[in-house]
Amino acid sequence: MAVNKVRDRLDELQAQIRKLAERFDNERDKQIAQLESQLEKARQRVSEEMKRRRDSLNRLEKLQNEYRDKANATVQRQLDRARKAVDDARKRVDDSEARKRFLETEVKVLKATAKQANSLAKVINQYQKDLEKRAKDIEKRVSPSARKAPAKKAAAKKSAAKKSPAKKAAAKKSTAKKSAAKKSAVKKAPAKKKAARKAPAKKAASSGDSGGATPSS
Repeated sequence: MAVNKVRDRLDELQAQIRKLAERFDNERDKQIAQLESQLEKARQRVSEEMKRRRDSLNRLEKLQNEYRDKANATVQRQLDRARKAVDDARKRVDDSEARKRFLETEVKVLKATAKQANSLAKVINQYQKDLEKRAKDIEKRVSPSARKAPAKKAAAKKSAAKKSPAKKAAAKKSTAKKSAAKKSAVKKAPAKKKAARKAPAKKAASSGDSGGATPSS
């Protein structure tokens, strides 16, 4: 009887132990399942967070790339603009230098042309004067008055040659007369001076005579 009781007690205890073990296993499985669920959720949250952060990083990298591209494009546009401005300025300077050289050359050519034209005008003017002189000479030679002129000149020369001895003789006579008149004037000059000296004495005497005659009247 006692053995049976012990065995029953042992069986009860073993049943209780099995129940406790089963409960413990169930509880452990439940906790493990909960832990696994929490772990899965945490892993999912971490994965989502990682994905979100990766997306944020991707967006940030994309924004950085876009900003870099925009900045590079802006800088490139500014550089192109500056290069174009420099090229335009250089081109304007080259054009102005070329225009300056062209104008200087044109001025030199114009001056040389004006000089040549002036020289040519002088030559033409001189040639025109020569032609006019020649034409006048030809007209004089061709005209009847020009033909008579040499004959008149010859006759005038002959008459002048004939008259020249008579003129010379007349000139000699006139010079001789003039010299004689000068000599006579020189000789008469002292006599005139003496007469001039005597004239006051005569006047005084005549005045005295006139004074003595007035009382007798």
